[in-house]
Amino acid sequence: MKTRIPAIARKELLHILRDWRTLLIAFVLPVVMILLFGYAITFDIRDLKLAVADEDRSPESRELIERFTASRYFSLVAAPSDPRDLQGLLDSGEATIALSIPKDFGKAMRRGEGETVQVLLDGSESNTATIAAGYVDAIFASFNISRVEDALLRGGMSPKGIPPVDMRVRVWFNPEVTSSHTIVPGLIAVIMVLIAALLTSLTVVREREFGSLEGLIATPARKYEILVGKMLPYLAITLIDCALVAMMGVVVFKVPFAGSLRLFAGAALVFAVAGLSIGLLASVAASNQLLANQIVILTTMLPSILLSGFMFPIKSMPEWVQAFTYVVPARYFITICRGVMLKAQPAVNLAWPTALLAVFGAVLLSLAVARFKKKL
Repeated sequence: MKTRIPAIARKELLHILRDWRTLLIAFVLPVVMILLFGYAITFDIRDLKLAVADEDRSPESRELIERFTASRYFSLVAAPSDPRDLQGLLDSGEATIALSIPKDFGKAMRRGEGETVQVLLDGSESNTATIAAGYVDAIFASFNISRVEDALLRGGMSPKGIPPVDMRVRVWFNPEVTSSHTIVPGLIAVIMVLIAALLTSLTVVREREFGSLEGLIATPARKYEILVGKMLPYLAITLIDCALVAMMGVVVFKVPFAGSLRLFAGAALVFAVAGLSIGLLASVAASNQLLANQIVILTTMLPSILLSGFMFPIKSMPEWVQAFTYVVPARYFITICRGVMLKAQPAVNLAWPTALLAVFGAVLLSLAVARFKKKL
């Protein structure tokens, strides 16, 4: 075994070096994916298109509008004189949010009376509308507090105690609530499992199609020696890809790496074996390379994006969907990546997801060995 596994691994490495397609998948695809997904996927909403129909044109109405335009979230795109034009702007997509400020708005503010400002939101994109509504609530809350303070000062009273509870929020692990700090650690897991499974998905089925599998079958190497030997070069490539993607996350997207590099590398090794085992099982079970690729895409990329907690919180999913997430290996490595990179969690806190990954990889590798037949 000491000589057979290295010999098979060397043979597989020569195949990799001679196949430019495999090298492309191994070293170019991860870079493209981290750049594309890292910039394209974001939960930060910027430059919401704002339309304002200001019928009052008072200092108070201008102050309210300036609170919107001075923020980094809104950009004024239209200022129709007639509020009835606002709906057309929303219908055409020229505006995402619209304000209708009525006449005598400023007089009502100066008299200390209440006034109604109509806010219209484009709800065709529910996530954007929800986030925009939160921004609007915060701006109006700030504006209302400033009006109350002005009224108290005009009455000769101190505005201290307004608001009664001064809330001071401090966000840990991601103080600026930057979406890339959440997305990039998840991307590392998604890219790793996809690349690992794709690389090994063609190892056995390709040799079967080309007829070179007969040579391996004729050797005294056992089934597990053949599969482990084939896996080793791809394991090294997957770990290099992990280091490359993590480095780009830190350098390009400014994601902090607060935890232990050794702990991260150890967990990545366990996760790489799990991902490679998925590809090996697909390669052993599939009858051709196209089917093997389809199996890998369906069992790695889609579940890793939708069911791992990468895009959507698992706790917000229905309970029957949450049950499926337990067999998605990316779920556990995303927890590890965020725990190490953002929270600097110790090994004891990440032992459970790492152990589950090890069990997952061992089970799949055992299935691949059992399914592999040393005969034509």
